[in-house]
Amino acid sequence: MILPSDVRKVQVKAVYFDGQSARAHEVVLFLSGNSLGVKADHVSRMVALSSLRVSEPLGEAPRLIKFPDGAHCEVRDHAGLVELLAIGGHREGLVVQMQSRWRWALAAVVIAVAAVAAGYRWGLPSVSEWIAFKLPDKALAQMGESTLSYLDQSVFSPSKLPGGRQQALQKAFGQLVIPDEIDAGHVIVFRDSPVIGANAMALPDGTIVVTDQLVSLAEHDEEILGVLAHELGHLKRRHSLRMLIQGSIVGAVVAWYIGDVSSVAAGLPTLMLQMRYSRDHEREADVYAARMLKENGISPVRLADMLKRLEQTHASRTTQQKKAAEEPGFSDYFASHPATRERIQALEKE
Repeated sequence: MILPSDVRKVQVKAVYFDGQSARAHEVVLFLSGNSLGVKADHVSRMVALSSLRVSEPLGEAPRLIKFPDGAHCEVRDHAGLVELLAIGGHREGLVVQMQSRWRWALAAVVIAVAAVAAGYRWGLPSVSEWIAFKLPDKALAQMGESTLSYLDQSVFSPSKLPGGRQQALQKAFGQLVIPDEIDAGHVIVFRDSPVIGANAMALPDGTIVVTDQLVSLAEHDEEILGVLAHELGHLKRRHSLRMLIQGSIVGAVVAWYIGDVSSVAAGLPTLMLQMRYSRDHEREADVYAARMLKENGISPVRLADMLKRLEQTHASRTTQQKKAAEEPGFSDYFASHPATRERIQALEKE
């Protein structure tokens, strides 16, 4: 193979595929003016550089030069190819140029980290909220039923409260005016659980579970109504479901599209026991509860008083109770609904 004398100093070895067969040809690439030449014993062609597509470098993988007719070359001599293309006036893409400069690479890393952080802080909550309010009632019912069944088998036992006492609390809350006159669709059930202690939780299907221990801790029924209003706030904003989706966003999206919520429902019981609502969620639920209580002539201080009592109870737990509460998967109401001084003060100002 003989190349023109004026291009012998600028040549790069490559493997050429004509796009018609799988046969590989060992060739030499060279420049002639603004064209790239391909030369071998059975291959000879000239193609304008402007019509070629050159792949970006990717480690030790060969770079590809794609021709307009479907043919392509594989080049492993990266340095030689860069030199050859530079002589021909070819400029690498912006991404390649940025990758070759550490300042740009560092900036890209910083931007990527910032984008991930922003997505986690704002994007993920927004997406989870959108999905939570799009899930059909049938899916919510399945989640609530399976969750309560699991809890009944693991940490709950039948309530020891007299039936009349349960009905009185259910009736009292049922008579309250719901803000905006929009009922979230809820039902209140009672369970006994010395392990969990004073607790209440709202399941996705609208079930609000109240433990006997929480009822015993209250000094006034209006305190219990305040807790129920708070849980109704969580329910209306679908906080538990949104947190579940945030924890398994990919599975939730797939479930939404294929209509199979079994994987999501399977993880809900554990989530409900390990729940740590965010500050924003707690604030939303507190604001809703305060509004609901005031619209029914009840002071939001009732809820603040209950939070104080829960805080005191949490601080004075016996060593045995602490060990039980620290078992994997278990938490009391104070741990899962942190009664911070900020929340109590906000309620007292309402």
